[in-house]
Amino acid sequence: MQRRRLIEGVGSFLCGVVLSAAVYETGLRQPGGGAEQAGTDPDPAVDPAATEGPEAPAISPAGEPAEAPAIAADPPATPGDPFTPDASGTFTAFPAVYAAPPEWTPELEAKYPKHGLVTGLAALVRERTERDAAILGILRAGTRVRTDAELSFGGGCTKGWHKVYPAGWICLNAGLEVGDAPPDDGLVATPRPRLDAAMPYDYWRVSHDGTPFFHRLPGFSEQDQADMAAKTWLAEHGRTLMPTTSADRPPEVPAVVKEYLNSGFYVTVAGEAVKSERKFLRTLRGTFARKYQLEQREGSTFQGLVLRGEEDLPIHWIVRETPLQRRSGEGEALIKLEDKKPVRRSRYPFVRKVTIGTGRFYEDAEGNLLPEYAVGQSYKLKRPPGVGPEEKWVHVDLSEQTLVAYAGDRPVFTTIVSTGKEPGMTPIGVHRLQSKHIATSMRDQPVEDDAYSIEDVPWTQYFHNNVALHGAFWHGGFGLVRSHGCVNLSPPDARWLFGFTEPALPDGWHSVSPATGAFGKGSAVVVTE
Repeated sequence: MQRRRLIEGVGSFLCGVVLSAAVYETGLRQPGGGAEQAGTDPDPAVDPAATEGPEAPAISPAGEPAEAPAIAADPPATPGDPFTPDASGTFTAFPAVYAAPPEWTPELEAKYPKHGLVTGLAALVRERTERDAAILGILRAGTRVRTDAELSFGGGCTKGWHKVYPAGWICLNAGLEVGDAPPDDGLVATPRPRLDAAMPYDYWRVSHDGTPFFHRLPGFSEQDQADMAAKTWLAEHGRTLMPTTSADRPPEVPAVVKEYLNSGFYVTVAGEAVKSERKFLRTLRGTFARKYQLEQREGSTFQGLVLRGEEDLPIHWIVRETPLQRRSGEGEALIKLEDKKPVRRSRYPFVRKVTIGTGRFYEDAEGNLLPEYAVGQSYKLKRPPGVGPEEKWVHVDLSEQTLVAYAGDRPVFTTIVSTGKEPGMTPIGVHRLQSKHIATSMRDQPVEDDAYSIEDVPWTQYFHNNVALHGAFWHGGFGLVRSHGCVNLSPPDARWLFGFTEPALPDGWHSVSPATGAFGKGSAVVVTE
């Protein structure tokens, strides 16, 4: 099947290629292509920063300059009730990301007496002490865990494994410090995600083709060399990305350059530094780029509606800004009311759907009409077989570009979304969440002009191979088809839904894989046309 990718300039987004990268002892492993390419099936549960190899990078390398953290470590809790709407009908708080921790009993203390701290960029939690065992979840730098007392060996981990609470094993090669007392986390200079905000990290867009990202803060001559190498490469190869390995790229590229990224790529920023009066941004992956070559992105603030129950539906959303119309007389032509144009993404009180000639319209109580294509309808769907009466589940309608979340038979939330631009991109059927990630990166590097890289796509929930529900901060076109498969939500809506669906993440974890069965079933995602 033909490979489909993002064209950032028009805001489309491919959800078919995840940067499935675990740094093993042999180095970085990347998928060869998208989920829609025959024969490929990248593992959506693997974080791009996750590692089990000895090259796990230190978070705060010696000699790194002092920086001002861009993100507070422990944001205050959001007040309010996520299921009680405000005067406008929307939410004022987010459902909790983490499951409530249990009472720490003497039995648990005896089983997990040690204290652990993740010091590598990220660590994979395996189901067994084997490198090819199923991944239960991911812990990012700075996460504290309780572990068992003795190391276990086997499965290719040279430093040994520790069992961690509540489930799974971590290889010490990934960067895990274990002690009788909680290890000092002063050297872990990486921000923790903001759980009570729509955007878990600070996102910046690369604004120049061939922008160099450096392993460390570079000198003036190193910057000049990097820029000249990029200019030469772009003149000869266009926007084709330069290889990242030194053996495959021109010798003129200084060793301080980790990689080059093009305009339209996105990175997450952890802090700012200054060298020789020039401002640099440090990414969450530990690289540096000159600040003037990036632009910050805030994301859409649009929010869906908290529902009191079935009586709130249907709801009609304006998805295309076009004038209302009226009949000029019985059987006569329609007249556009140019002074009555509902605002896009607002709600409108239509009462019925009518057919006039060959056109379909929504009509309000006063006889005003709007073409069907300009309206997205949220409606009540019967709970499908296989979904329990107490389960939380989600319905996505591809024709309407709407999403409704349910607790059993009761609708509790609705919003507008953006799904696949072509038939089949967003798969129809009853699915289950396979993995949930506070953030995970998506990247592809083809030879064409539409390569892309987006670090830490927020609130990602995979439900069919590499197709996911996730926040989209790079566009605001919700209510219209836009992606290459994923269900795009505004960042606030994606955050609300992430806390609503099951299972909740274990305390402190960055992701969890309900497909393994270790934490219960993932919520159902029902996709209809």
